[in-house]
Amino acid sequence: MSGPLPSSGPLSFTDIQDEFLGSAPIGLSEYYRGGPYVPDSSSTATIPTSGAIAVSNFYGTRRRIAIPLTISSPTYSYDVYANRGPSYVAGISDINVTVNSGVRVGSTGTGTYAMLVPSSFNAGDTVTITNNGYIQGMGGKGGNSQFAAQPSGGNPGNVGGNALYVNRPTTIQNNSIIAGGGGGGGGGAGWTPDKGGSGWGGGGGGGAGYNAGAGGDGPYGGNAGTYDAGGTGGPGDTGIAGGTGGGRGAAGATGNATGGANPRPGGPGGAAGNYIVGNPFVTWSATGTREGGAS
Repeated sequence: MSGPLPSSGPLSFTDIQDEFLGSAPIGLSEYYRGGPYVPDSSSTATIPTSGAIAVSNFYGTRRRIAIPLTISSPTYSYDVYANRGPSYVAGISDINVTVNSGVRVGSTGTGTYAMLVPSSFNAGDTVTITNNGYIQGMGGKGGNSQFAAQPSGGNPGNVGGNALYVNRPTTIQNNSIIAGGGGGGGGGAGWTPDKGGSGWGGGGGGGAGYNAGAGGDGPYGGNAGTYDAGGTGGPGDTGIAGGTGGGRGAAGATGNATGGANPRPGGPGGAAGNYIVGNPFVTWSATGTREGGAS
C-alpha cells in the first residue's frame, strides 16, 4: 500500500498487486472497483466495476482513500468522525482536516469540546489536523454579584472549556492558536454590617473563548469576555469589584474582598480549560501557540 500508482509510464501487474494486495497468479479481473481488493472511492474512479479492464485504468490510483475535510466558516463542536463523509472506508482512509486562516472552531458550552477526534476510527486509518485558524474552548462565566447577607463571600467564577479532545493517534500541525477557554472572574464580596450598611459586590468578568464567557449576574454585573481577553468585573456598591475574566488559556482573577472587623473574601477565579485532552495520542508536527493546560 505505497500508493498512489504512477500516472504514466511503465506499470506492471506486480505494481498493481503491491498497491491493492492479492496473491499470485495475478489476473486483472480480481481488481474490479468495488471488489475484494479495490474500494469504490474517488481514488479508484478510473477502474471499471465490470467488463473490459486494462493496466492503463490503474494509472494514478491508490488503495488508500484520501479524505480532505476543510473548515472554512465558524463552527462549533466539530466531530471529525461524524464529518468523515461517504467516501470513508474503515482501515484504509487518510483523513486530513484543515482549519482555514482566520476561522474559529469553538463550543457553545464549557462542558463540550471545540473539536473531537474520537476512538471510532479504525486503527488502520490516519488522522491529521492542520490548524491555520483558532481552535478555542468556551470562556467561563463570571461569578455572580454577592450581597452582604450571604456569609460565604463572593461567588466563584466558572471553569473555562476545553479546546481539543483526542482519543486515537493523530498528527497535528498547529500553525496558529489552540487555546482553552479562560476562567470566569470571581464575584466581589458584599458590604458587611461593620462597614456601615450592606450592598452588592461586583460580578466577575467572563473568560475569553469562542464563545466568550458571560459576565456574572447582578446589579453590578461583570462584562463578557472576547475571543482573546477576559471581561472586566462589575464595580460593586462600594467599589468592591468582581475579578477580571481570564484571557485565552488563563484562569480568572479573584474578586475583591471586604475589609472591616468582619471581612468577607472575594470569590475565586475559575480555572482555565485545557488546550487538549488526550495529548499522549498526538504527534505535533508544528506546535504553534498553545494556551491552557494539557492532559
